[in-house]
Amino acid sequence: MVQYEIPEYPYAKPRVVVSKCLEFENVRYDGSVIHCQTVRDMMPFADFITVCPEVEIGLGVPRDSMRIVLVDGKKRLIQPITQNDLTEKMDNFTDTFLKELPQVDGFIFKSGSPTIGMRDIKIYSDKVKGLVVDRGNGFFAEKILRDYIDYPMEEDDRLKNNIIRHHFITKLFAFADLRKVKESGSIENLEQFHQYNHYLFRLYSHNLSLKLDEVVENKSSLKFDAILKEYERIMPHIFSREPKSNEFIDVANETFLNIVSSLNIVEEKYLAQVIKKYTDNQLTCDALLEILKFYVMRFSDSKKEYSRLFFPYPEELKTESDPERDRDFWANFPIASEQSKVHLH
Repeated sequence: MVQYEIPEYPYAKPRVVVSKCLEFENVRYDGSVIHCQTVRDMMPFADFITVCPEVEIGLGVPRDSMRIVLVDGKKRLIQPITQNDLTEKMDNFTDTFLKELPQVDGFIFKSGSPTIGMRDIKIYSDKVKGLVVDRGNGFFAEKILRDYIDYPMEEDDRLKNNIIRHHFITKLFAFADLRKVKESGSIENLEQFHQYNHYLFRLYSHNLSLKLDEVVENKSSLKFDAILKEYERIMPHIFSREPKSNEFIDVANETFLNIVSSLNIVEEKYLAQVIKKYTDNQLTCDALLEILKFYVMRFSDSKKEYSRLFFPYPEELKTESDPERDRDFWANFPIASEQSKVHLH
């Protein structure tokens, strides 16, 4: 009997370090809590480890603001109003936090924060009236960026962009799934993980996915720990950037070649036209994947390999494809509408 569904690989629950002021507690410098839709959406699907570096080093809520200042060519964390230098306290807390942190899968930072901000943080020339002379990472975030290279990391402001959000969550669940495989200690689980991620990995990096193929194929000559160590070394690099249009086209063409012998002439022509439309930027990647999903469900003999390509994370975490789909774009032109009514009579 033909199976018309894509088998889904069970999702592990990601462990995510997140700024405590994002949806959790009123610990921002002004006593507020910041709305972050991605954090709110993920609450049923992730385990969050919350942190507010300022509160952890003893500062109250509300509190005086702080800034990063260059002093004798070195960055210092200063409160301009009190003149307090908090550099050593923050460094000590960060080192302890990272030392005690369990294995995690990703991080969500608060944008603009001189401690937990990930990028473009202002660096001043003076404690009080200095000019912005450079931009960099927050004091707390900088060490995480150093110790967790290639891990899923984003800021709340950037996660408002649906494309950035999609790739962040895709990467996050892949890391969580691999962590679960590691905890199982099973080469069979690693093989299954690799199989179900086959085309997702192909989409992000064809060359690195081939290297992972080789790692898994060495199962007979290496112990599980050695195989897993090499797999863990390569896999994060696959997600170092988002896939481009040419990589979507490559996956679509490979799928086409895999199933073309099962298609009739009309189906073959239609699928070729769909890929051409995407190539010419007349079709979105989401639409392309939905059409490919139908063809794979109907004709492919290797449905498992497409699982994470079509379902990289729980469907509940998908955003609206067109938030303005039902917006009345003509509402601001009542005069034109009245003229149209006259013509109709």
